[in-house]
Amino acid sequence: MRILFIITFSLLSITASFSQEYVTDASMEETVMVKDDQIKVLYFTAPWCGPCNYMAPVIKSISEDERIDVTIYKMNTDDNTSDDILKVSSIPTYFFIKNGRKLGQSSSVMRRDNMVELIKKHDAMKVKGGLLPYRGTPSNYEIVAGAHEKLTKKNLEQLWHSAQELNELSWNIYKNLKAPKDLACALTLVNRSIELEENTYNLQTKAHVLYQMKDHKKALQTAQKAKKQAARNASSTTIIEELIKKIEAE
Repeated sequence: MRILFIITFSLLSITASFSQEYVTDASMEETVMVKDDQIKVLYFTAPWCGPCNYMAPVIKSISEDERIDVTIYKMNTDDNTSDDILKVSSIPTYFFIKNGRKLGQSSSVMRRDNMVELIKKHDAMKVKGGLLPYRGTPSNYEIVAGAHEKLTKKNLEQLWHSAQELNELSWNIYKNLKAPKDLACALTLVNRSIELEENTYNLQTKAHVLYQMKDHKKALQTAQKAKKQAARNASSTTIIEELIKKIEAE
């Protein structure tokens, strides 16, 4: 009986260990996105991928090495949509993540020592940027195309799940384009950015876009909100204060 128990327990342990190697769209929040200051590797793979099969023993070796403080999670690109949202165009691809924020990525077959070096390099980096936009967060906004030839719905769809990219594009529209349709597009983009993850930067962008659209009342309200958030985060308020002065002077 004891031998049978040991064998059964061993089989269950192997099964549990194997199941934990893979993550899905649904389990990302409780695995890859956990804020515990540990470096994690999100490894995009598929059963049919030859280079991925070549990397299998490398990944296994690193995962089992207790000297390396890292957790490696595999994601089967055939069964999930996170790879599409994150624009993973080839496999194997590795995202280096800490506290839910991507620090970098690589897409290649490599030796064990090279992978370990990349893990240590990213582990030493300062954690910054927006949370990994791995899932299609529902939106209260519909994509609005701009007048500019590159501001098509198809192009904008590629940014729809990234707060940072949406904000950057909205700011660039504000800085370089003046057509009402382009500004309306910029406003939609920054509203979506705020919907995904509100921060000082996208509030600041929204205030400037509203100012450009001559909606000074909403621009001032948004600018004041951005200023308060910047102060709480000990960030510079210079740019937003300049805008507030402009609005109040008119």
